[in-house]
Amino acid sequence: MSLSKVSDDTKRREQLNSILEKELKLTTDPKAPPALSTEVPRFAKLFQCSLDNVGERVQTAAREKAMEMQEAQENTTTDNDNSGDDGEVVQRVKSEEELQLWALIDIMVQSKTAVKLHMGTIGSKGSFR
Repeated sequence: MSLSKVSDDTKRREQLNSILEKELKLTTDPKAPPALSTEVPRFAKLFQCSLDNVGERVQTAAREKAMEMQEAQENTTTDNDNSGDDGEVVQRVKSEEELQLWALIDIMVQSKTAVKLHMGTIGSKGSFR
């Protein structure tokens, strides 16, 4: 959860890579041959499950916030229509939940890529499916 609140993409990705490097090394048997493994490490599975759970909660919060903002905007628009203002364009600002949701999507993509690289199923070692 705290990782998804890091607003700087570079810092967040560095922290994620540090976590994944540490944990994937713990789940890898150093005596195992370097052959391609089809078994996703346990940590990666648990991390993905946690991401899914956090993502659902943040997405729900973001939806609720968006609905509140939309209702407030509709009320403001109705008030402005009655006052005779010329239509000023107000730029929408992303909510904290929305930014956190985008961070979670980035974490998901980065972690899946890192796990696939770790397993040798991406890049020149991987197979195209």
